Amino acid sequence: MNIERTILFGVKRGHDSMCAGKSLDKRKAVNRTFRIRAEWDDFLRKEASRRGISVNVLMNLIIRRCASFDKLARGYNVVSMTKRAFHEIIEVIPLETLALVGEKTGANDIRNILDMIGLPSNYDSINYLITRHFGGPDDAMWFRGYYHNRKNVDVFHLQHDIGRGWSVYLQNYFASYLKSSKIDCKFRVYDYAVNIRIPRSSDTF
Repeated sequence: MNIERTILFGVKRGHDSMCAGKSLDKRKAVNRTFRIRAEWDDFLRKEASRRGISVNVLMNLIIRRCASFDKLARGYNVVSMTKRAFHEIIEVIPLETLALVGEKTGANDIRNILDMIGLPSNYDSINYLITRHFGGPDDAMWFRGYYHNRKNVDVFHLQHDIGRGWSVYLQNYFASYLKSSKIDCKFRVYDYAVNIRIPRSSDTF
């Protein structure tokens, strides 16, 4: 049995083209009707209820991920594994090796990702990568990314549960790009988090 469901898609300018979790501006949105199987509609309603959002917002989240991260992952040959398996691998790699790998790959990897997404190499794009692409709940999920705008500095907090080796890798991965882009930054590394502090007086802003 198939049913029809009409979804309102919000369109925003900038790097986040799908509006999710916020009220949609109807002047920048379109109505599109889909015919889907009844069991998928049941899933959508239950999942939306579990998250405390509407089915419309959930569908926008799903399509935003498909249009941004999933498309990139397919073209970038992303390998998926359980967090437990990944943790076990990280645990047996020396910290010095993880630091070297992060430093070696970070700058080029981030620029390549930005090129594939279609974003310029600037501060706003880094903000997006940390808080949404790498650190959001629906994309790469490398960590939980938090952004704090303070008086003289912007703070990015990368929280995870994979251990110190992953923190060391993340520090050097992002430091490689930020330093190559001449963005002044300071890092604090914890067993389960990385804190990045960027002075707002930087010309990069």
